[in-house]
Amino acid sequence: MSRISPGRAAALGAVAVALLVSGCGRQDGSGGSGGDGRGGGPGAGVPSQPVTADSRGPDAPRYGAELAERPAQPSRDCAGKTGTLLEPGPVDSAMGLRAMTVWLTHCGTGTYRLDGYPTLQVLAEDGTAFDVHSLRGAQAITTGVEDPGPHPVTLRHGESATAGVVWRNTYANTTKDPVKGARLQVLPVPGRPAQTIAPDGGIDLGSTGRIGTTAWRKAAAGSGAGRPTGPAPSTPAS
Repeated sequence: MSRISPGRAAALGAVAVALLVSGCGRQDGSGGSGGDGRGGGPGAGVPSQPVTADSRGPDAPRYGAELAERPAQPSRDCAGKTGTLLEPGPVDSAMGLRAMTVWLTHCGTGTYRLDGYPTLQVLAEDGTAFDVHSLRGAQAITTGVEDPGPHPVTLRHGESATAGVVWRNTYANTTKDPVKGARLQVLPVPGRPAQTIAPDGGIDLGSTGRIGTTAWRKAAAGSGAGRPTGPAPSTPAS
C-alpha cells in the first residue's frame, strides 16, 4: 500500500484498533489448505455467506471492474440514493499500522439503528474471501485509541455513524503468501445487508490474519473524515 501524504494523514486524524499476530489463509470452501495460502475455515466473527450482488449495496464496486477515482473524503451525499451509503475514509499508515474510518450514512426513511461492532470480511479482487479474523475492540493493538464500546446509535435521514478500522502489515510467517485484499465487506449490524467498499491501496494484512474495528459511534452534525475518533499513538504498540 502506498503511504498517504503528511497533509492527508493529518486530515484523517487517528483511528486505531489493535491486531495480534497470527497465521492467515484465504478461504475457498475446499475444506483443506495448500501451498497457495488458502485455508478451509472462516475466521472467527466473520460472515461465512458468499458475497453476491444481492448482498452488496447498489453503489458498491463490482469485481473485476475498473474503479472510478474516489474522493479523498467521504461525500455523505444521499442525493439520488436510498438505504445506506457506506464509504471509506483515507487510509493512514505508520510503521506497519494501517488505520481508516468507515462512514455509514442513512439515506432511507425512518430511522436506522446500530448497536456494537461491524463485522468485516477481506475480499480478493475476484470476490474470494480471505480467512481473516474480524476483531472487536481496540485494546489488543494499542491503548492510544478510544473505543466507545457497544451502545445504541440511532440515525435519521442524512445522519452518519463511524467506526475505526485498523490492521497491521506485518509479514512474519513467510511460509504463506501475504494477504493483499482489494475490498472490504462490512456487515453493519446482524440482519442488515452487507456492503462492500474499496479502501485506497487495498487491505495489506501481511501474515497477521486479523483486522480490527471499534464500535459504531454517531458522527457529529457537519463533521468530516478529518475529525479524529481517538488520540493518535506516538508509535504503534505491538
